[in-house]
Amino acid sequence: MWQVRVSPCGDFDNHPFQSNHFTVEPLSAAMGAEVVGVRLPELSEEGVESLKQALWKHKMIFLRDQHLTHAEHEEFSARLGPFAVDAYTQGVEGHRDVHPIIKEADEVTPSLFGGGWHTDSPFLPEPPSITFLRQVEGPPYGGDTAWANCALAFKHLSKTYQDMLRPLKVWMSARNNIATQAFLRGEALPFGDPDKFAQGMKGTYHPFVRTHPHTGEPSLYICDTYAAGIEGMTTHEAKPIIDWLVQHTTQHAFTCRLRWQPGMVCMWDNAATMHLGPNDYDGFRREMYRTTIAGGVPV
Repeated sequence: MWQVRVSPCGDFDNHPFQSNHFTVEPLSAAMGAEVVGVRLPELSEEGVESLKQALWKHKMIFLRDQHLTHAEHEEFSARLGPFAVDAYTQGVEGHRDVHPIIKEADEVTPSLFGGGWHTDSPFLPEPPSITFLRQVEGPPYGGDTAWANCALAFKHLSKTYQDMLRPLKVWMSARNNIATQAFLRGEALPFGDPDKFAQGMKGTYHPFVRTHPHTGEPSLYICDTYAAGIEGMTTHEAKPIIDWLVQHTTQHAFTCRLRWQPGMVCMWDNAATMHLGPNDYDGFRREMYRTTIAGGVPV
């Protein structure tokens, strides 16, 4: 007789990171934390390093009432590491690495940018490490962002399943997402920058279980939007594994959700998380800007 599925338990250790430069208040048991008591441009170099350590621990951190300018956003991001090449946009005027994510109040679309569970640009040979997002204007409700802790999800797999996944490589490609976007918007393929389109379609094979470059922690490298196959497997063999792992990783026990406020900033670790932003705020304007920090080749 099969048992009713129960929520995962044990191994939830999102206790607050201790720092001499700020206070950390965990958001959920699975991941996420608010950083309190500091304005980012005023952090010392030692404080920035402490912030990175808090990020590696909590996977996602956010700060209220920052109200950064484009210049401040860009300058602080540069302290986190070199900028990544953005796969989709060209940045705002005068700030090449600050990328707008704006939905106008009268815009109605069946498919929102970032609306499915994903990690940023995993189809690149060197996907970005940190994404840094800020809100200028947002809806009175809706427009939240949710994250899933892929390291915690891996920890809660059986040893047998972990051992099965370790030698595998996942094919990360934008082809399924590009085809869906084109279909929903009535656009022809290809569209956009030809070089970026070609790279996105070709994609890259990465370890299904990647080792974090700073902590050594193992994590699932899984993605509902871009995981298109598994090296050496047919589509029919790979799809059930990918689909189940997405369902496993995105169950509520492994997630957190952030309700944005104007002036808020947030950064997350793409090596250990997935995220999504629901398309649930038609009729309201949402103005966000993001930077991405370069990462190395996943191992």
